[in-house]
Amino acid sequence: MLSLERCRKVLGSDTKLSDEDLATLRDQFYCLASLALERRDQQKKSALERTDRVLVDRDALEERAAIIEFEGNVSRSEAERNAVALALENDHLN
Repeated sequence: MLSLERCRKVLGSDTKLSDEDLATLRDQFYCLASLALERRDQQKKSALERTDRVLVDRDALEERAAIIEFEGNVSRSEAERNAVALALENDHLN
C-alpha cells in the first residue's frame, strides 16, 4: 500500500487534503482497483467457460471449419477461426 508521503508526491505539492482525507481517498482507490480486477477475472473466467463448452464438440467444429474452408475458399486456419467465432456467437445467443 502506498504511504501517505508517496500519495502526496503523486498528487503534487499543492494537495490540500488532510492525512485522514488522503488515507480515506487512498483506501477507496484500492477498493475500486480491487473491484475492477475482480470483475476482469470474472469476465475472463466466463469467457473461458463459454469457450470450453463450445470446444467440447470438436468434431462439429472441425466439420464446420472444413465446410467454411471449402465453400469460402479460405485457408484452414481462417476457417477454424471462423468456425470457433460462429460457435461462440451461437452459444451467446442461446
